[in-house]
Amino acid sequence: MSSESKKVIRLNRIKTQQTSPGLIFNATNIGENLTGIGRYSLIIARYLLQHWQQPFTLYINAKAKKHFEEYASAGNIRVISGLTSPDLRFSGHLLRLLWTNKLSIGDRRTIIFNSSQLEASVFHSRQIITVHDLIPLIFPRYHLRQYHFLKHVLPHVLRKSLKVITVSQHTKELMMQHYGIDESKIVVIHNGVAFNIHPNEIQQAKQCLHEENHRHYILYVGRLSPTKNIERLIKAFDLFRHKYQIDCDLKLTGIRTSLNLKHLNISDSSQRHVQFLSNVSDPALKKLYLNARFLAFPSLYEGFGLPPLEAMAAGCPTLVSRVASLPEVCGDAAYYVDPYDVESIAEGFYQLFVNQTLRQSLIDKGLERVKNFCWEDSVKKHIEVLEQVIG
Repeated sequence: MSSESKKVIRLNRIKTQQTSPGLIFNATNIGENLTGIGRYSLIIARYLLQHWQQPFTLYINAKAKKHFEEYASAGNIRVISGLTSPDLRFSGHLLRLLWTNKLSIGDRRTIIFNSSQLEASVFHSRQIITVHDLIPLIFPRYHLRQYHFLKHVLPHVLRKSLKVITVSQHTKELMMQHYGIDESKIVVIHNGVAFNIHPNEIQQAKQCLHEENHRHYILYVGRLSPTKNIERLIKAFDLFRHKYQIDCDLKLTGIRTSLNLKHLNISDSSQRHVQFLSNVSDPALKKLYLNARFLAFPSLYEGFGLPPLEAMAAGCPTLVSRVASLPEVCGDAAYYVDPYDVESIAEGFYQLFVNQTLRQSLIDKGLERVKNFCWEDSVKKHIEVLEQVIG
């Protein structure tokens, strides 16, 4: 084991007398670059720092410090090694899990809120844990390391936990089915949407879409992983451009890893229109939503699915898969496709590109739908759970 790894195992020795028997919020899953889970933890952490009157200690890793600059003077924030950051992928996840369990051994009295399943405290029963999805359990071939954790360790943790929060009814039902968790222990709290977009911004963006010199593009937002169905998404884009003779671009956010367009048999002309955008800031992401023709999100599975709601908040029509939690989240405000059928996805592209009546209907329904998903309401429900458990 490297000296840096040993340092992480030793870091921040937790002494019982230093921690009040209140609450520890383990938000070490917030990275420098925000994932969906990181954004969830960040929003809750900031709200608690601003509004919650109960004493608590917030743990973050060093790479997340930039997200808490305005709280630099807060006396209840503890910073651990950046080597535990999710930015470092598997090594970060592993070291964060080891650190979390060391923390729980060091303080048996305090209730710990672990804001994702990858920070499960194996040795600590006085915990609240959020389960965002069971993707590794459903798609083990893509997540073999996490599969064993979710298969053999997480069920034990959840049965011992005081409360389990999850972000969709679909995920709750899966936990009951696969793990036999008592329904009364599980609390469903939907995520919210952070974008606050003025109607005038949406109207101006839609007017620009009708200008002759406007370059149209289809947008994808999310990780570039196999369960996000990126290969079929790009194949559908290629089929759409050639079958319907429509000239446009496909913009994908997220860091491009092993995906090789040449291995997908995508035509050279379409490859030139596929653009990968990494490390997109929130203002830039909002602009992408506002100016996109529509959002394409044909994921194979989602525990919740935040990008479609973000798109709706920006008046952007949305194409999603009819699987998992997506119908629960999107309701009648999205165009649904079969994620395993490239032709179904391509046909959806065509309908959303040319059918202005359909587009306007989805825009109107989306703007209404997104009102049901407010972060402030979500955080208040989290606080209710925390206060119920603390007593």
